[in-house]
Amino acid sequence: MAHVKVNLYATLRSYVGGSPSIEVDVESGETVEQMLRRLGVPPERTRILFVNNRAATLSQPLADGDQVGVFPALGGG
Repeated sequence: MAHVKVNLYATLRSYVGGSPSIEVDVESGETVEQMLRRLGVPPERTRILFVNNRAATLSQPLADGDQVGVFPALGGG
């Protein structure tokens, strides 16, 4: 079992009780998308993903010690 830190930004925090970051155990080879679904965060609500400060995709597999950053689509005007 791998242990990762997940940082959620803006409105995505509401899916995990408002916490800015959580630590999660993931199965070997589990992807970012699988982890988000398990946490109750709809992947379609995400826009920008980082794993270890590098741009990532939903299909990125996770490994022990990874740090994941998840941002929603941001609006402006």
